[in-house]
Amino acid sequence: MSLTESIADTDADPHFSAAPEFHFIPSELAAKSRRLIEGYHGIYGYGSLPDLLWHSDARNIIECNRELAQVFRRASKSRGAKRANESLLLIATVIFSVETLVRDFAGWGKRFPTAKREAEKIFDAVTLRPQIWFMDGYLYPSRNAHRELTSEIAPSAPQP
Repeated sequence: MSLTESIADTDADPHFSAAPEFHFIPSELAAKSRRLIEGYHGIYGYGSLPDLLWHSDARNIIECNRELAQVFRRASKSRGAKRANESLLLIATVIFSVETLVRDFAGWGKRFPTAKREAEKIFDAVTLRPQIWFMDGYLYPSRNAHRELTSEIAPSAPQP
C-alpha cells in the first residue's frame, strides 16, 4: 500500500494525489504518523496545526512543493473546519513521515534506506539552518511531556 492509498481513505483534499516525490514513504510509517498526529490533536485540538506547520521547517517543504502549497492554501481559505483539518492533517502526515526517515527516528531510516535517501534529497533542497523540526512539536512539546508517544511511531517487528 502506498502513501497515496493509506491517506486516500481519509476524505482529505480530493484534488491531492500525494505528489510523486512522496511515494517513497512506507505506508506503515504514514499510518503510524497519522495516528500519532490525530491523537495529539484529539487531545489538544486542531487550532495549533497550522502554526506547527508554518513555524517549522515544514514551511520550506510546503513552499517548495506545488501540491502541498496548494492544499495548504485551500485549507487556510476553507470555511469548513473538518475539511481544513483533514487537508492540514494530510500535509502534517507527509512531513512528519519525511522527517522521521531523515532523522532515522526509531530506526525507520535503517529499515528503509532507499526511502531515507529520497527524504534526504527533499531536505537537502529546502533545509535552512538552524533546523526547526516539525516532528519535535509532537514528540517534545514541553520538555519531555509526551515521551510516551514516541513508542507510537516505532516500526512493527519484521514479519518472518
